[in-house]
Amino acid sequence: MFNRKELIKEYKNQKHPAGIFAVKNKPENKMFIGKSLNLPAKIRGITFELEMGSHAYSKLAEDYKRLGKDQFEISILDQIEVKDETEKELRSELETIEEMWVEKLKSEGVTFYNKK
Repeated sequence: MFNRKELIKEYKNQKHPAGIFAVKNKPENKMFIGKSLNLPAKIRGITFELEMGSHAYSKLAEDYKRLGKDQFEISILDQIEVKDETEKELRSELETIEEMWVEKLKSEGVTFYNKK
């Protein structure tokens, strides 16, 4: 028989892929870029929020509702293998990688959602 507390502890101790993700408004070439220490959970969360009509970036939620799910794409831009780094080290590394992606995408003409 499975012990619930042990299963929860085991799940929390798993190493999840960390990295940078994007939610792209395809017709308007506009993106929301984010970072997470647990990409699968974050992507599930963002998908749920948008489908429920809410998100911290209200313009993103409005556009998702206005244009429809088919006009958006959620993707992983970069993934890092989590080894023995501390959470602080991982967050710092993700911050640097995110900044690099923003600069690269800006140079390609992408615009970004601002938090309002």
